[in-house]
Amino acid sequence: MATIESINRVRDNIYVTSSISEKENKTIKFHKNVLILPEEFEDSLTTGKLGNSNRIMLPKKILKRHDIELHGKVPARIFGIGNKKFLLIKLDEKKVGVPQFKE
Repeated sequence: MATIESINRVRDNIYVTSSISEKENKTIKFHKNVLILPEEFEDSLTTGKLGNSNRIMLPKKILKRHDIELHGKVPARIFGIGNKKFLLIKLDEKKVGVPQFKE
């Protein structure tokens, strides 16, 4: 897991210096968007089996608190860091601009 070494603000820019492993470097090498998250989490979700599938339950109260509407399939990725596994899901994206209509 990356460790933040320092955070410096110069005028309107914020510079973050971090130390990462070689594996983490290979993961982000060709990506321009990088997300920095704390390791502590504020919400708890329920997981388990339902029929032939595994499920992660996302309560309506959490969605409502963050003003999120679910729309079918969403992109996700599982990251393994040491002996920990993290699931990152892009639940919603607000786009501002001219609406585009599809047939």
